[in-house]
Amino acid sequence: MRVFVVAQYPTIRAGLTSLVHSQPGWSIVGEVGPAALLDQASEATPFAPAIPHGEAVDIVLADLDGLVEPDMVGKWLSALVPLQGLVVLSLSEPDARRGQAREAPLTTQLLQAVRRAAEEYGIAYGALSRDATREEIISALTAVANGLVVLDRRLAGELLSPHDQRAVASPLRLPGDAGTVETLTARELEVLQLLAQGLPNKLIAMRLHITEHTAKFHVSSIMLKLGAASRTEAVTLAARRGLLLL
Repeated sequence: MRVFVVAQYPTIRAGLTSLVHSQPGWSIVGEVGPAALLDQASEATPFAPAIPHGEAVDIVLADLDGLVEPDMVGKWLSALVPLQGLVVLSLSEPDARRGQAREAPLTTQLLQAVRRAAEEYGIAYGALSRDATREEIISALTAVANGLVVLDRRLAGELLSPHDQRAVASPLRLPGDAGTVETLTARELEVLQLLAQGLPNKLIAMRLHITEHTAKFHVSSIMLKLGAASRTEAVTLAARRGLLLL
């Protein structure tokens, strides 16, 4: 996976770069900070100086808060197309963290701009809180690289309509083989989230404080309801029918 990093602060860029380098087969094809973005705001091909000639970008990993204006997201993303996806880090509680309620709408506008741009160019996208763990970022990058949409629960309200939020909050309803409606229980939805992180039954059991046998039962039930032949296919099918929340 070839990743392009965008972040305002050198420490954040260094941390994200280190995370990418820690994964076998992953590499950094370029990185930019605020000065480069501002200089390139009027350029026809932004990011070009930061990417070696001939290098392609698979995923953009960006900490965009305070760095990119919402109306510029589409332009900067267009300069990197074709690519597989975009994962952004954002504030999960803009009012509390920034201390200024007037700034909250900007975060909302930014995340919505990311969603619109991703849908326009037909790429997968993810939105995580800036305090996401290393494992969550790795999981999101992997999921987006496989064409899935990934949202941190705390940011869902910034991106989803009220109708979508109700759908996410309620049990996931899926069409069955015989035209009936199968429902994933609340516990099965919890297990599904852990499946998406690649956890085996033993670790799922430990996380949920249940027996390994019970975890295996839930996994089997999820696969049966989704009509999946494998754990990976179960996650993929669930993501296509709704949202994979981290």
